[in-house]
Amino acid sequence: MSMIPRGKLIGMQVYNPNGTFIGTVQDIALPLGGGEMGIQILTRAQTTYTIEWSKISAVGDIIILKENIELPAPAATTVTPQTVTPVKEEKGKLDVITGVFKRKEKPSCPTCGKPLTYIEQYKRWYCYNCSRYV
Repeated sequence: MSMIPRGKLIGMQVYNPNGTFIGTVQDIALPLGGGEMGIQILTRAQTTYTIEWSKISAVGDIIILKENIELPAPAATTVTPQTVTPVKEEKGKLDVITGVFKRKEKPSCPTCGKPLTYIEQYKRWYCYNCSRYV
């Protein structure tokens, strides 16, 4: 009689005899109060399902079942639309909706106090009065 260690089973892929992927072994299922042991799998639908050991045909690099099993369909999830409340623009605050730093007025040059101009090409602020980048 050949034994399979638990560590080898965990992570194995489980397939129906027709080659359909069922899921991946997550753990061994031991029944309380009698019954048959089995494997607990995480299905493609991200649900857990227990398969009795007697329903397994072969174990090698993968697990093949003796007969096709139909997994229950996952419960439909409904997405409820949410309304987004615009955030007030405030001087020097981040606009949460767009993620853009917005200001009501242009920043001023720390040297001369005149308004700065943002130069997109260089991604920097420029002071035309001082003729330099800040």
